[in-house]
Amino acid sequence: MSPMLRRTRRLQAAAVGGLCLAFGACDDGRGSLDRLFKNDPVVSGWARDSVILASNPEVLFRVMPDPGGAYVVPMASVGSQGLRALKFTQAGWRRLDADYLVAGKTLTPYRNGVAEEPVRMFRGMWQPGTGPLDTLNCPVVVPIARAILSSSYNRGALPPFATSGQRPPLKYGPTLDQAAINRALANIGTLVAPSSGIPPGQLSRYERQVHQIPSGVNGSSSLVVEYNDATPLPDTLKPYGERPRQMILILDKGTYGFKPGYSYSTLGGRNAAPKLEYLDFLDVDNDGVPEIMLGLKERQLAPLYTIVLRYENDAWRELYRFTGNRCDF
Repeated sequence: MSPMLRRTRRLQAAAVGGLCLAFGACDDGRGSLDRLFKNDPVVSGWARDSVILASNPEVLFRVMPDPGGAYVVPMASVGSQGLRALKFTQAGWRRLDADYLVAGKTLTPYRNGVAEEPVRMFRGMWQPGTGPLDTLNCPVVVPIARAILSSSYNRGALPPFATSGQRPPLKYGPTLDQAAINRALANIGTLVAPSSGIPPGQLSRYERQVHQIPSGVNGSSSLVVEYNDATPLPDTLKPYGERPRQMILILDKGTYGFKPGYSYSTLGGRNAAPKLEYLDFLDVDNDGVPEIMLGLKERQLAPLYTIVLRYENDAWRELYRFTGNRCDF
């Protein structure tokens, strides 16, 4: 190696080391890096991307099964620093694609916070020697990649989330038997549903699904309860006086029984908020307590759409919303 090349590499190493020192544990460092290179946004963006990717963050992926395997799309980084949105230049996304999604790499799907059999990548978005997996007319494209599924996934649905690393075990297990769940749900029709616009006695018209989340809130599990009514809305632009066609609650143990820590209701339809559905739970910040993920019930509208809820200050609050838009203008 020539003396000039050695000197250049030492300078590059010193620059990256200086950036890591400036930004502590080499987190996203967006603000400081942008100020450092504010006169050259291309250099600024790639410098920021390089620092993030050099730390090898654990990436959370949204998984969409199809008849030939599955598609995966990166949606955030997870770990002890918490869940963080991914924001890269086009060069940064290509580097992530090469590091995480090329043929032979593996991802770990999770269901109910537990790792399942890894899926093996078949090809990345920009696999060398072939064209891009798809094309979008925008300056910065979030990659989509394809994975191969083993035969074990033919016996059940593929989990909607996977990561590039290992999630820690959860602190708590389920605490509620069926009798306790029935007691927790007993007063929803009279005490909770009317505040969402569902008259007393009408809750029996809804299909109900219940999911137990081992949250440990007040020493108990949480319950995600979905109520859906398929009765069509009147064919009018504004159906005044109609009861909601969906209500979603998250119930947590309180002093006098279970109470809502989250509530969502909608008419659905063209002029209302979309219907949601429970997807899964997963610990995204290494504290042993799971976060709850919701998506769109009509997945074809936005297959990647994800809302992440975290329990804090006695309620489940939105931590992150991933719209699934793969174009960054």
